[in-house]
Amino acid sequence: MVDPEAVRRRLRELDRRVSRLRAIHGAGREAFLADEGFQAQAERHLQLATQAAIDIANHIVAEDSPETPEDYASTFTLLAGIGVIREDLARRLRLAAGLRNILVHAYLDVDPAMVWDSVGRISDLDEFAAAVESYLGS
Repeated sequence: MVDPEAVRRRLRELDRRVSRLRAIHGAGREAFLADEGFQAQAERHLQLATQAAIDIANHIVAEDSPETPEDYASTFTLLAGIGVIREDLARRLRLAAGLRNILVHAYLDVDPAMVWDSVGRISDLDEFAAAVESYLGS
């Protein structure tokens, strides 16, 4: 059985990280690209926001899907398969999971412009959170 409080705790963390990313985005692209501190903050907030989404997806999939994900990205595909999120959102979140892996494992290859572009797509995480809340309410 899905533990709503465990999921909502992660949703709160996701929201906290997304709020920080919005503040960073508000400074503008030029300021972001010129400031390694902004870049480091954004990388960490993106990593943790995406990890929270992955953890939520894994929790739901473990309880409600007959399939087991092969990796973090495929968790979102399975989540779409059981109707929690739309397929197009699952595709975008698979990309976010890929960026999370780069941030954690291939940090020498992180491109600040790519991070900036990802910060600009944080509405995907809002959409994910809303879909999960709707799922919990049903």
